[in-house]
Amino acid sequence: MSDYERTLLIIKPDGMKHRDTIVRRVRDAEFTVLQTRFVRLSPEQASEFYKTRQCDPCYHAMIVALTRGPIQVMCLSKVRAVEELLWLVGPESYRDAVKNAPGSLRAIFGDSRDDLRNAVHASENGEAAHFEVRFFFPTLILEPNFCEEKMNRYLEAMVNPTLMEGLYALAKERPAEPLIWLSNWLITNNPYKPSYQAPKTTTTVKIEPSKTESPMNKKPSDGSSMSQQNGGSRTDSKSDQGKERESCYCSGSDDFCPA
Repeated sequence: MSDYERTLLIIKPDGMKHRDTIVRRVRDAEFTVLQTRFVRLSPEQASEFYKTRQCDPCYHAMIVALTRGPIQVMCLSKVRAVEELLWLVGPESYRDAVKNAPGSLRAIFGDSRDDLRNAVHASENGEAAHFEVRFFFPTLILEPNFCEEKMNRYLEAMVNPTLMEGLYALAKERPAEPLIWLSNWLITNNPYKPSYQAPKTTTTVKIEPSKTESPMNKKPSDGSSMSQQNGGSRTDSKSDQGKERESCYCSGSDDFCPA
């Protein structure tokens, strides 16, 4: 089964009186209305919308027909949405619509006197649908829409195993707050939880330069202190010997005595 597509449907000013019936026909065709809005375009906006059809002989008439009054714009979704919507709205010409698609919207609500007053507009192809949806719904996220079959396969393969394991653990545990317990269990046991590894921190070791003592500030070793002590004792002994000589000199002479 193909992926869902998005396409654009415009109920033109001449078709607004039938808009309830047109919307009901769209929903009966199993289209999903993703977004809808009512707007009245200026001639400048309409010319920008129809810029790919500037070479069409009816270009200016198309702008006039689209800006005649308010319009309803719908972004629709379905499998093969572009092709299915073109089949639903029918050919642009009223005569072709009546002849080839009598049950189409243009055959039922179109104006037999003017082919441009054909009630509705539909995107011609996928590229046009992308541009037109973006034109009227610029904030709509145009991500791929997966079909129901693919979504079911994804749930069965990626979600259901973990969910069933959590429900089994919930039934076994029987907590007072089952919803909170299950939510915490799913967060903790999520097999697809992104892992985060903290970056490794490097420790910077600051090495201070070694302080070298200068020879002037160097403390004397034991040997030098002993030599200083020996030198001091030698000086003391010399002074003692001098004193003895003086005393001897004083004792040997009566003329000179330092006392």
